[in-house]
Amino acid sequence: MSIHKYKTKKGILYYVSFYIGLDAYGKKKRHLKRGFKTKKEAKLYEARLEAGVVAPTVNTDKPNPKVTYKELYQEWFKAYVGTVEETTSSQTKNIYRIHILPIFSDKFIDQISPLDCQNFITQKSQTFKNIKQIKSYTSKIFDFAINMNYIDRNPMKNVIMPKIKKTRSDNFWSLEELHHFLDIVKETEPFKHFALFRLLAFSGLRKGELYALKWADIDFDSKLLNIDKSLGRIDGKAIEKGTKNESSVRTIYLDDETIDIIKQWKNFYLKEQSQLPLTKLNISNEYMFSYISSNDKIEPLHADYINNVLNRIIKKHKLKPISPHGFRHTHATLMSEIGIDPSNTSKRLGHASSQMTLDVYTHTTKTGEKNSIDKFADYLNKAK
Repeated sequence: MSIHKYKTKKGILYYVSFYIGLDAYGKKKRHLKRGFKTKKEAKLYEARLEAGVVAPTVNTDKPNPKVTYKELYQEWFKAYVGTVEETTSSQTKNIYRIHILPIFSDKFIDQISPLDCQNFITQKSQTFKNIKQIKSYTSKIFDFAINMNYIDRNPMKNVIMPKIKKTRSDNFWSLEELHHFLDIVKETEPFKHFALFRLLAFSGLRKGELYALKWADIDFDSKLLNIDKSLGRIDGKAIEKGTKNESSVRTIYLDDETIDIIKQWKNFYLKEQSQLPLTKLNISNEYMFSYISSNDKIEPLHADYINNVLNRIIKKHKLKPISPHGFRHTHATLMSEIGIDPSNTSKRLGHASSQMTLDVYTHTTKTGEKNSIDKFADYLNKAK
């Protein structure tokens, strides 16, 4: 039994939904009573039902069906925000705002047909790769409408999903390509960029984890880097949050050369700060990579900073395109190529299991493929 509110031209009213049982087809039967002006009135009626004073009857009436997709989305979102992190709810909000609400916003929920949904998915698949995500989010509001007794069926449920052409996953560089890139950055870019990309390539960090690093997170003597947070954005404002999951909290070793490069960057950083009219902070609490805002505040890097720098370098020097996340792919793939145990790689990357690392990040490179075939041939030749 439950009490819900709904909108009418006269204002907010309440209705009582009372579960009776299942019909011969296994469908839920409910007694619905609408028109209560206050929640208290609805509760009194609910009590009479429970006491048997009023006999429940099957009623297929629904609360005001003239409610729009957007209105139900807003009600759903109020409940949803309490189940996820702020950054996740912000991303979800943007998905609805950009991709879904422009199409369904003002349509009455009971008038959206399966054909409407099919046309939406077919058209959206031509411009958006992750069409399954769009279908899932669109469908959530219809499921919510069913739970709230506005509709009986989800019109999105049986749409035919277009076949998306799979592209070869090669968002990584070979060892030679990585070194070529780092040589270019070292010779042509500010030292800050060299330190940033060197650390990204030799640590396997996620972009958000790199952005969140503070000087207190690195121990130069023991060569350890502590990863226990990430940087996200809500409406453009940077906020610190926890790592992607519990296994992402980790401490990793850095090689000697990377440690020396980060030491050099710290010296550059201190020299830069000393020449600016800024309120001095405890450097341990400052971000390892940051910028000075127009009002002379030290701010973490903008979300697209690495992407913009990387894309500019790739375009200028005609390099194979990869994304910032491609450095993480590269790190995992090269570790696999030289025979490092997947369990060690997964711990370094902050994965819950080595299988996840194998499934998602390791790829067969030409060098790795050649080494495998050479080993296989040697093994067979020994049997002669």
